[in-house]
Amino acid sequence: MLGVFSLSRPRAGGPVVLWGGAQPSGSLKYLTFARYLAAMPPGSRGLVELSGASSALALDVLGRERGLPTVAVTDAAGETYLRAHGFKGQVCQAGSMADMFHQAMSLERDGWCWPRQLTNRALVSCVESWAAGLRAQVRERFPSVRHVVCGFGTGATLVGLMRVFTAGGFTVTGLQPALDNPLPGWRTWEAQNLGAEDLFFEHQPRIPLATAAPAPDPFTALLGWARAQPHPERVLVIAHNAREPAPARAA
Repeated sequence: MLGVFSLSRPRAGGPVVLWGGAQPSGSLKYLTFARYLAAMPPGSRGLVELSGASSALALDVLGRERGLPTVAVTDAAGETYLRAHGFKGQVCQAGSMADMFHQAMSLERDGWCWPRQLTNRALVSCVESWAAGLRAQVRERFPSVRHVVCGFGTGATLVGLMRVFTAGGFTVTGLQPALDNPLPGWRTWEAQNLGAEDLFFEHQPRIPLATAAPAPDPFTALLGWARAQPHPERVLVIAHNAREPAPARAA
């Protein structure tokens, strides 16, 4: 799954941005879950995931492409975000992580496909399948780039990018939100890891996690971090669901 990626350098001397919002569901999760669902057993009744952001939106689009309903298990803030971004599936609200897992497991027992994105290491290889094509395009179009920064959510995207890009001589950093400044789709490792079952657990010692300065949204946080580096022009920002701004029209 090589594909053509939306890449540009919005400002001279600044970082290069991968605009993940150009994907059909508005995020890079579309590429990851499309690869995962290609091996989905036949007969699944629908798709379910613990998500109040990009994963649920991607599964919603992929489900409709396959004629399957999608359920997002999340909290009230997650439902608000999903509805505001066009989610058409069913939302099941839960007040705790334990309750979220319970609801998803119940649907899984009834024949629904649950990717288990927080613990399923198979999703890392799904990211690698598209990250290899991304690395090739970055090398060809922006050969000065040597560092990659990605928001830290489930960890699958970050780990997949790390495996592919570090093998090519790049360095990779994950960016997590400050404890008092939550961002949609991101988590803090210290407060929200699941222990040894967490897909990021075994990789955490090898992947540096930086903390973002307070920002109104993930893209602003990533861009701010990249621009603060000694050589921002060498940084590739993985903007999971951001879209490239339309060029300004001449007066």
